[in-house]
Amino acid sequence: MKIEETLLRQRKVLAKFGELALASDDLEQILDEACRLVGDALETNLAKFMLLEEDGITFFVRNGVGWTPDVVGKVRVQACEGSPEIFSLNTNAPVISTDVATETRFRYHDFQKNNGVKAFVNVLVHGANGDRPFGIFEVDSRNPRQFTESDIDFLRGYSNLLGAALKRFKNLDAMRATEKRLRESERHYRIAAELNPLWPWTADKDGNLISIDPRWYEYTGLSLAQTLERQWVTAAYDADQVSIAALWDKSIGTQQPFDLQVRFRKHSGDYRWFRVRALCSLDIAGKCEQWYGTIEDIDDRVHLESALRDWNDLLEERIAERTQQLEDEQQERAVTESKLRQSQKMEAVGQLTGGIAHDFNNLLAGIIGSLELMQRRIDAGRYNDLARYNSIAMTSASRAAALTQRLLTFSRQQSLTPELLEPRKVVADLEDMIRRSVGPSIIVECSFRTTDRIRCDLNQLENALLNLAINARDAMPSGGRLDLQVDRCVIDDAFAENTMPPGSYVSISVTDSGTGISPEILSRIFDPFFTTKKLGEGTGLGLSMIYGFTQQSGGQVRVHSSLGVGTTVTLYFPVDDSQPEDPKVDLNDAQQLESSGQNEIILLVDDEAAIRQTALELLSETGYRVIEAVDSVSAIKQAEKLEHLDLLLTDVGLPGLMNGISLAAELKKKYPLLKVLFITGFAGGSGLVSVDRTTRLLTKPFSLNELTLRVYSLLNTPSDSN
Repeated sequence: MKIEETLLRQRKVLAKFGELALASDDLEQILDEACRLVGDALETNLAKFMLLEEDGITFFVRNGVGWTPDVVGKVRVQACEGSPEIFSLNTNAPVISTDVATETRFRYHDFQKNNGVKAFVNVLVHGANGDRPFGIFEVDSRNPRQFTESDIDFLRGYSNLLGAALKRFKNLDAMRATEKRLRESERHYRIAAELNPLWPWTADKDGNLISIDPRWYEYTGLSLAQTLERQWVTAAYDADQVSIAALWDKSIGTQQPFDLQVRFRKHSGDYRWFRVRALCSLDIAGKCEQWYGTIEDIDDRVHLESALRDWNDLLEERIAERTQQLEDEQQERAVTESKLRQSQKMEAVGQLTGGIAHDFNNLLAGIIGSLELMQRRIDAGRYNDLARYNSIAMTSASRAAALTQRLLTFSRQQSLTPELLEPRKVVADLEDMIRRSVGPSIIVECSFRTTDRIRCDLNQLENALLNLAINARDAMPSGGRLDLQVDRCVIDDAFAENTMPPGSYVSISVTDSGTGISPEILSRIFDPFFTTKKLGEGTGLGLSMIYGFTQQSGGQVRVHSSLGVGTTVTLYFPVDDSQPEDPKVDLNDAQQLESSGQNEIILLVDDEAAIRQTALELLSETGYRVIEAVDSVSAIKQAEKLEHLDLLLTDVGLPGLMNGISLAAELKKKYPLLKVLFITGFAGGSGLVSVDRTTRLLTKPFSLNELTLRVYSLLNTPSDSN
């Protein structure tokens, strides 16, 4: 009987609140009544509605009953780790806490504890499927208690009614804002028409003038009867009247725009140049229903253009003579440079082919073998080991990509991404990884003597330090000691070298107690592909990569070694005293972006089918609408079908006459706010792209997680005009 009474009471509350939510025009009354009536249904005197603010993590206690005066309209809480709100958002389901004393999932807020809350149940308030929730509706109790399934079902229905009411008010506000903008637009249009230097006129479908701006009569001195139908042509210069009539008849017959420069006679007898234009307005059937035109005074412009043409003719003659001289000189220089580049290219190809082929073949063998084993398991219906083979293939592919980056660094053509770093923190973050890499037989010690900052590429600095640690480990096969030290030094004129100008530097030293390096080998350690390791154990690019990276960063490398004592490698970077930039949003957790898309439209252009297929499936699964094309021609055809485009994802190098950069420029004519993410596998690709808030560059090869993060970051970056 108790259950039936509870259900009846809850149904009555739902009915009463439903009538109020659908009929009332007072949102404040609806929210206050929602908090009050729920107490009758669940027999509790504490309830509140917490509004989710624009940042997506802050909740504001907007309405409530039973709370002390310092809560409703004043308290804000954030959905941070350990809060009930983050638990609600993560689970996207009603959250029940029956006793604060036994709750282990999250902490109660101080304002709840101060009001004696011992238990609560809450539900997310949604407006529609897929929309961000409006907030959380919560019922609190000052006594530990259980909440039944009927209580939960009641709160779900209750929150749906509340969400519908909030959605209705949101749409109403949007309609009012639209109406306001429309009224303002109409006012601006009226003012613009009065200030417009163009004289508007209209004609019927047969070309007979219906109306014209009053300024026409003031200029020509003609009457209305002398102007209507086709009488206005008589105001033109005698020699222009025939061409006007002929072109006007042609436009009427073909429905093509009318555009002509003519001379009209002023009432004083003088003539001025005007530009007369008209467009045909078509009905639903595609037939002309009326012509709309303008008359523009261009007399000053015509005379100026004539003077410029005369001056330009003389200038072009002089430019042509000088250009021919420069072309002859440039052609001679180009022939010499072409021969030099070809010689250098052939020399580099010879060095790279012999030094890197072995490592790439090993890596490709690992990738191909893993993929074949995965296919065998799939054909046999055995799926248990797929993850292991996939991991092997991914590791080999990543090593191949890293080897390519090392080659680019050595050739000084890799695109680095310098940022302001504190070396002390970089080394400290790497300490644990270095310990695991060198093994338990080697003691690792770190010391930090400066907090100065430098500007360089973080990934390259980490790779350099790890590379040096591995080299040190190989030099201590029986164990030993590895010291990493970050210090500050000042290079004055007396000690300065050509490659290391005077100034303040941060030094990062890696010292081992290993076998040391002989003077003969020490002089060659930075040579590409030089290595003392056995065949297959190294490419000889490690120190070459470090050398190229530090020089690109404005620094230098020094090595000191003694046989039987050990080796010290020191990286020097100029001190950067500029202020740190604002911290960026942390997007490292790609799992949170699995459904980040809001059906934004992405045009994907790449002539590589494998890249298009993987990117298409990934972005589609993430929640984006993806349209693909293989080149610029097909991409433009696809774009012509779209009324809106959010992002262009294109390769820089595309087949045909138009590359990805030209494609982006062409599409931005139609979509000025278009955001662009370029992808490239060329080492010098970044030098061709101008990066800004709405344009980014992603270098191949890249992981799908990295692609997801870049797309999400770019689509959620406000445009400059916003």
